[in-house]
Amino acid sequence: MTSKNSFWASCKENHKRRIWLWIVAVLSQLLPYGGITMIYLSRIKNYNANGIYRTAAEFQDALYQAAKDALGFSTDMCSIIALLAAIIGMQGFSYLYDRRKVDLYHSVPVTKTRRFAVIYSNGLFMYLTANLMGILFGLAAAASQRAVNASVLADVGLAFLWNLVMFLAFYHMMILAVMLTGNWFVTVCGFGVIALYEFVVYLLLGDLKEGFFRTFTSYFYSAEPKLSVFTDVSFNAQRLEKLPDLTAKAQLALPLIGKWVLIAAALLALAYAAYRKRPSEAAGKAIAFPVLEPVLKVAVVIPAALLVGTLVYATSSENEMLMVLAMAAAGVIFCCVVEVIYDFDIRSIFKHLVSSGVALAGILAIFCIFKWDIFGYDSYIPAQNKVESIAILTDGYYDSYSYWDENQRYVGADTYAKENMFLTDTEPVLALAQAYLQTDEAAVEKMTAPRTMRILYRLRSGREAVRAIVVDYEEPETEALLNRIFQAEAFKKGTFQVMTDETSYDRVTAISYTNGATIVAVPTEEIWRLREAWIKDMEQFDFTMARDELPCGRLNVEYDNYSQRQWCVYDGFENTIALLDEQEAYYPAQLDAKDIDSITVICYHNELTQDAEAALYHGDPGYALYRKAHAAETFATAKSVYEDYTVRETFYDEEQIAQILPHIHADYLNALWGNYKGMDQNYSVEVVFKKDTTYPYRRDSYYFSYDFIDGQVPDFVAEATAYTE
Repeated sequence: MTSKNSFWASCKENHKRRIWLWIVAVLSQLLPYGGITMIYLSRIKNYNANGIYRTAAEFQDALYQAAKDALGFSTDMCSIIALLAAIIGMQGFSYLYDRRKVDLYHSVPVTKTRRFAVIYSNGLFMYLTANLMGILFGLAAAASQRAVNASVLADVGLAFLWNLVMFLAFYHMMILAVMLTGNWFVTVCGFGVIALYEFVVYLLLGDLKEGFFRTFTSYFYSAEPKLSVFTDVSFNAQRLEKLPDLTAKAQLALPLIGKWVLIAAALLALAYAAYRKRPSEAAGKAIAFPVLEPVLKVAVVIPAALLVGTLVYATSSENEMLMVLAMAAAGVIFCCVVEVIYDFDIRSIFKHLVSSGVALAGILAIFCIFKWDIFGYDSYIPAQNKVESIAILTDGYYDSYSYWDENQRYVGADTYAKENMFLTDTEPVLALAQAYLQTDEAAVEKMTAPRTMRILYRLRSGREAVRAIVVDYEEPETEALLNRIFQAEAFKKGTFQVMTDETSYDRVTAISYTNGATIVAVPTEEIWRLREAWIKDMEQFDFTMARDELPCGRLNVEYDNYSQRQWCVYDGFENTIALLDEQEAYYPAQLDAKDIDSITVICYHNELTQDAEAALYHGDPGYALYRKAHAAETFATAKSVYEDYTVRETFYDEEQIAQILPHIHADYLNALWGNYKGMDQNYSVEVVFKKDTTYPYRRDSYYFSYDFIDGQVPDFVAEATAYTE
């Protein structure tokens, strides 16, 4: 009983010394939670007063959501809580910075374990009290506006757990930093190193891979830190804010919380062990344990110098010599700075040359690994018998905005392909990869139509590997291999979501068909028949078709969350076109001259403007020659010449219009293939319909944008839009 009373008496005494920190903690929680709650609810009430919400139920739902936004997951609160954890952790054990205070504390007949427990528990109690006060104050404000229900409470409860475990992780990081250092400046630096080290290393490795490995890609798999709480919070806090329901939030948050509990426990164990072994004379020193000085020096200097090198490399047009010089200089400077910090003495600038040599050798070794690909990253192609399946992402036919998960949330094209594409006929992909590795950079630059293909190898061992290659879409051998890939059902399922999505069609709110100029509604009950017809027509789809044909129209399928799917329709899609005809919704892509009032062709004369642009650009070597040859011309005069190359010509004659129409394609319909089917970038076309025509063009538009198909500009159009001095 006496021991128990002594513990609480020690806690009470410790709290008295931390009054100012109590004030900071309480205000940091009360003001954001209470203030933001009242602001959010007031905003919703103003919206309602302005008639934005159509029903009382909508208004009530908005109030509940506002309460969740204010009291639930918040990136702003994550930042505040992480900062508060660092302040509480450092202030609680700051007596270790002063030798006199250390001697005083150690003269008191209290064990080290109890002293640690008192300070630690007081810091945790301080946060819990302040955080709960802030949440309860916010809930009270929300309840006064009838903005609290079970769903709000559940959301707030999960966010409270997330914030608590996050607080513990950062709290323990700071305590460990205090135990390893002897003054506040080095402690802050140490905390930053502990919190950010893994994140910075992964960022650095990504930059080095991107700079030196030709097959590197960040698609499919992003190498993310495994233990960095900072990364977890940075990448997921905003996602949690936007997730629509508690189940989705729990699925994302709980695994991270579980991981953080283990990390926090490990950090606390290390901090306590360091506290037990920390010598009293460490007070005031930079590092409490001298044996750690060379280790920390090497660990910090290597990534810091490499980061400087990658920055110089990126800003110097990939000049490797400058990168090496920058890394070497930065390595020497950082080694000197660390030694000065260790001893707080400028005379220590060249102390401990062995560890400095190790750091510089490590910098050079890492550079060599990436420069000469010592571990064979770029040359890696798995053996065919070791590959279970493959997913690919091509520069081509996919709509990067048409992939959505079961909760109607957007997902990237690579994420969708990873989850849905399982190519077991791996031979053509491996053949393309092998061909690329046998092609040097000079040959790649000479490719007629180079496009990037990202490859996810799923190995039988369970490991995954991701690489990027470049293929020439005009190469006959490549075309044959790509046709084999594109014809596979697995490829189509991993590229076109309509092939796999069978659950969301009850949420369709509208269907329309467009040929670029007209949009015709299709009854929503026809969605299943349309899907069946479109999938049947897709049996003929292959690489050659996607490359050489332009869609004649597009189906737009809209959902109740305002997302949209887009299905391209080609001339050969007989089943889809027949169904659209049945619904009186199909109109050919080519327009009829009798419906057209005029066509305006704009020629930009890129061959001239590019020369002028190069001359005007100061960084181009030709600029000096240009200025020398035109010394009397001002820069403004040259710029006006550059802007005057555009020529416009409008055609009203029906016969001329009829000759133009077969050679243009609606800009709105350009293939999702990334416009591979060449559109002539030197021209743009504006089509204006007759006002009295019965053709159902979109009446909300004055003209419609079209492009000439590459190489199909009629001679009379080229002559009429020729540039003349």
